[in-house]
Amino acid sequence: MKTGACVVGLLGILGFSGILQAQERVPPERRGFQLALRTGYSVPLGNTALGTKLSDTTGGQVPLIVDVGAKLIPELFLGGYFGFGIGGDAGDVQRLCNMNGGGCVSADVIAGIEAQYQILPGGSADPWLGYGVGIESIALSTGSNDNNSVTYTGWQFARLSGGVDFRLTRTFGIGPFADLSLGKYSSITQGPISATLANQEQHEWLTIGARFVFFP
Repeated sequence: MKTGACVVGLLGILGFSGILQAQERVPPERRGFQLALRTGYSVPLGNTALGTKLSDTTGGQVPLIVDVGAKLIPELFLGGYFGFGIGGDAGDVQRLCNMNGGGCVSADVIAGIEAQYQILPGGSADPWLGYGVGIESIALSTGSNDNNSVTYTGWQFARLSGGVDFRLTRTFGIGPFADLSLGKYSSITQGPISATLANQEQHEWLTIGARFVFFP
């Protein structure tokens, strides 16, 4: 009995010490500078303009999004985002581009400000939610020279995001994220000519991928 009690007690001590060591390995919550890189796949939704679906203008894209700013408190990140996505044309734009012998590539640029709420900033897994606003510009190749390219520009009035950061060390974390942006293109440029876009419609980009965060 005494031997069994000693064994149980020893196992209990070892288990408790293991829990303490695991807790010690979790990086403490922090404030200050933070940088994150996000990439994955973006799906176009909604309309470029009235009667024209965004998915009939551009195909899906592979983005690279940078979040840079600071955690004023462990739970709150404030900063900005900048992103670049590249993919192919689609629909009538792709057919026109093929006829003109172009590269048939679409490129999207975004920039704005954002806030993120870190739900468990001291945990090994830290879920977060974000909101941002900014601008967006997408260029579509419709031929083999610059005068055949078309660029749409407008506001992103909501960029909703969320994910989980697995905080591996004090300086690095990784995890999945999802991002839904809502916006409207307000101007169109073709070659040297720019004009206000009539019949403006809402469009969205849905992005799913991985986030690599520095100083989580």
